[in-house]
Amino acid sequence: MMVEFKKMVKEAAERRAERIIAQQCPGCLSPVETRNGTTSVYYDWDDIEVIPRIPAAFHCKLQTNVDIARKSLREVSNFQMPFAGGAFRRGQGLDVSSGRFMAQRTAIYQFSANMHLVHSVPKKEKEGRRLRSRDNVRVLICINSLCQRHTSLEFISGLESNSRVFTVNVNGLLQLEAGQYASVYIDNSSKRDISVQSGSDFTGIMVGV
Repeated sequence: MMVEFKKMVKEAAERRAERIIAQQCPGCLSPVETRNGTTSVYYDWDDIEVIPRIPAAFHCKLQTNVDIARKSLREVSNFQMPFAGGAFRRGQGLDVSSGRFMAQRTAIYQFSANMHLVHSVPKKEKEGRRLRSRDNVRVLICINSLCQRHTSLEFISGLESNSRVFTVNVNGLLQLEAGQYASVYIDNSSKRDISVQSGSDFTGIMVGV
C-alpha cells in the first residue's frame, strides 16, 4: 500500500512539473511514444532556464536642469519616466517628482546614477583664472537623506581635471529596510556654481533579500 501511495505521489508531482514547464518553457517539452502506445513527454533540464520575476526596478531621467550653488548640498529631484523604448518601472516604490525610491520590503538593492554636470565660468576673469585642487563635486546615493549616518554610495570628481561639461557615475549595492528610501545628492564644495543637466539618469533594482 505504501509503495503504491509513493508511486501516486511521484506521478502527481511529475504531472505538476510538466504543467509548469509547459507554461514557462513550451519548447522544452517533446512528445515521446512509449512501448505501450501512450504518449509521454521528455524535458531536457539543461535547456530549462528559471528566470525570476523582478519585483522592484526603475530607470528614470531628470526632466529639467537642477542648479547647485557653490558650497552647497542638494537633493536631485524632478525626474520623469523616459518615453523611449527600453525604459522600465516595476513596483510602486519610485516617486519621480521627489526622485526618491522607497523600499517596499527589506532587501539588497543595486543603484546607479549618471549625472551630467556643467560648471559655470565666472564673469570676472580674475575669479575664473584657476581652479583649486580642492574644488570638487561629490555625487552620492543616500539612505533617508542621512548621507553621513547611513552607508552611502559616492564618487568624487575634481573640477580642475575635467572639462566644463562632464559626467559623474556612481553605482553599488545598499541594503534598505522596508520604508527607507534612496535618492541622489550633489555636494558642490567648489567655488563655482554647477548645473545638473536634464537627461541625467537614476536607476535601481532589487537583487535579493
